[in-house]
Amino acid sequence: MIDVRNLYKNFGRVKVLKAVSVKIEKGEKVAIIGPSGSGKSTLLRCMNLLEEPTYGEVWINDKLITPVDPYLHRDIIVKSKTFKTMLDVRRASAVGYMTEAELTDTLIAEIKKNDYLRRFEGGEYRAAMKELRKRYGENVDKVRRGIGMVFQHFNLFNNKTVLENLMLAPTLLKLESKEEARAHAMKMLRRIGLEDKAYVYPSTLSGGQKQRIAIVRALCMNPEYMLFDEPTSALDPEMVGEVLQLMKELADDGMTMVIVTHEMGFAREVATRVLFMDDGRIAEDGPPEQVFGAPKNPRLKDFLSKVLP
Repeated sequence: MIDVRNLYKNFGRVKVLKAVSVKIEKGEKVAIIGPSGSGKSTLLRCMNLLEEPTYGEVWINDKLITPVDPYLHRDIIVKSKTFKTMLDVRRASAVGYMTEAELTDTLIAEIKKNDYLRRFEGGEYRAAMKELRKRYGENVDKVRRGIGMVFQHFNLFNNKTVLENLMLAPTLLKLESKEEARAHAMKMLRRIGLEDKAYVYPSTLSGGQKQRIAIVRALCMNPEYMLFDEPTSALDPEMVGEVLQLMKELADDGMTMVIVTHEMGFAREVATRVLFMDDGRIAEDGPPEQVFGAPKNPRLKDFLSKVLP
C-alpha cells in the first residue's frame, strides 16, 4: 500500500500541503479532485518523491522512503533529552493535577507544537533517527521502480523513437536485456494499437497517441502502482476518450491507480474512492456515489455545482 502520514509541503512561505494523511490499498482506484492550487499534484508527486515533503512520512509496502519524522513516533519523543528534561521540571508541579500519562501527553503536544526536537536535540537524537530509518527504510530508487508516473505533458524524449522511449528505462536499469525490452515494448504497442508507430519520433504523433505511449512506457517497468497527474488536461477534447479508455482497461485489470483529474465522469465511473482536496487538505474522502451524490463538505458542494453539468 501507499501510506502518507501527516504530510506537509512548503514552497518557501507558501504552505501547499497541510497535515495530509491517506492510505491507498492495493487494487484501489483513487481519484483526487479539487480546485486548482489545492495541492492535488503536489500530493501525487510526494508519493514517489518527485517532490520532497517538508514534514511527514511516505511508506510504500511498509518501507519508509522519506526521512523519519520524529513527531510521528512517540517512542522517539519520550526517549529524547528534551522530553526527559521537561518531565523532570513539570512532574512536581503536576502532582495532584494530572496523572503521569496525562502529563506525558501534554508534554508531547507541547514539543510537537514548538518543534523542540529539531531545535534542541543533538547527536543521541540523530542516532536514534538513523536507527529507525535503518530499521524501516529501503533503497528509495528500488522502491520507486514499482511506481509508474504519467505526466500532464507526456515527457517523452523527442530525440528517441517511440520504441527507444519504451526500452530506455528497463535496459538502463538492467531489468531486461535489449532483446527482452524490445519484445516487451512491441507487445505493449500492440496492446494499444500503435505497433506501426514504433520507429517514428514523438513529434509526429497526436496528443492522444503521445499520452498512450507515455502510459505504456510506465507499464514497461511492470509497476505495482500507477500515478496519473492530470493525464488528459493537455489534450484536445476529441483525444481524451482514447486515453481514458486505456486507463479504464488498466483499472479493469486490477492495477492500483491514483489519478489527479478534472474528468468528473471518469472519476465517478472508474474510481473506487474519491479524495476532494481544498486548501492543502483532504476535505472529503469516500466512494464516488457518496462524494458526487451526497457530498457533506460545503466547499465540495460548491465545487461540484460548478464542474458538473
